[in-house]
Amino acid sequence: MTTRKLTPEDVDKIAELDDVRRTHFFRDPMRPDPRFVRTHRRVTPEERKAKGRLRTARWRSSMDQRKAPTAEQVAMAMVVALTTMPNVGLLSEEDVAIVRRAFAYLRANGFDVEEAKSTLRRMRTRLVDPLDRQGEESEFCGPPIRPDAWGPALF
Repeated sequence: MTTRKLTPEDVDKIAELDDVRRTHFFRDPMRPDPRFVRTHRRVTPEERKAKGRLRTARWRSSMDQRKAPTAEQVAMAMVVALTTMPNVGLLSEEDVAIVRRAFAYLRANGFDVEEAKSTLRRMRTRLVDPLDRQGEESEFCGPPIRPDAWGPALF
């Protein structure tokens, strides 16, 4: 494709079009702001980390005030309930399905299920009185916590 040279008439026509554009189609200086996402100034890594610490502190404070457990704390409560259960045979089918699913998630994330069971066994050894564990195979993991150290029962 070849381009032709501009003639003086072309230059005059272009100037006239630009003049019409400037005089008739100008932008209103009071128009709405077209930027929906503001550009931020560059933030130093130290300031970004400090803001992150502030967000974390606010979140933790909010959780404490609401007395809201984290997912990890709920999971630990469920694990403690499971490991201190006097007779695992009393679990319903739904309860067993939940435990199986938890082990399946652990396996899917690359954990060894036998190690997970061993961890639960160590927790049971630590949390349940030895007299309540008579007849169970055991793995020594330090002395169990004495029930009288827990204080009075809340329920």
